[in-house]
Amino acid sequence: MPTNQRSERSESRRDTTQRDGVQPRTKPQIRATVRTSRAKRSLEARQRVRDQLTAQLISLATQRNAKAVSCYLPTPGEPDTTGFIDWARAHNIDVFLPISREDRGLDWARLGAAGTTTGLHGIQEPVGEKHSGEILSHLDLLVIPACAVDEQGMRLGWGLGYYDRLLASLNTLPPVFAVIHDDELLAHIPADTHDIPVSGVITPTQTRLFSNNPG
Repeated sequence: MPTNQRSERSESRRDTTQRDGVQPRTKPQIRATVRTSRAKRSLEARQRVRDQLTAQLISLATQRNAKAVSCYLPTPGEPDTTGFIDWARAHNIDVFLPISREDRGLDWARLGAAGTTTGLHGIQEPVGEKHSGEILSHLDLLVIPACAVDEQGMRLGWGLGYYDRLLASLNTLPPVFAVIHDDELLAHIPADTHDIPVSGVITPTQTRLFSNNPG
């Protein structure tokens, strides 16, 4: 076969692979793909995702009769949880949000009347009494961010290890649900020894509990 024909077929296969959305295999590849995909979402799409996630999270919290939960305030492009946070506070559910430390640890504070301030990484963080991560052991539900989650419940973060260290440090672990977009639920994510699976995943269209994980 002439070299130029082989080259054309090779390019065609690569183009088909990209169009078919074959999932990347390494953690850096997955992060890059998710980062690009999130950046491309329109304002209308993000608002639709926000409304859908609010409904999913309200349903989960109601089913579990949650009185105190952890959550997060989204960075640009992250799945938006603010609708759920507003609902939870309106229904007298305590919402604890993270406060980043320079040692890559997390403190927590209940979101109250004092509102939020800009934190270490430019993210909005609660103003109030700080608690160590152990406060989460006493909550009914942990809602955490993620880059992606796979079908076995393995969560991929952004590489700084904040939540892996946090979850590993807790003596008692409430149900942990990661929030992602639908296309960020993958067949497989490479797992390291320090990676901790989540109990379930929440996307705009579903709430899934992984049967092999506690929760």
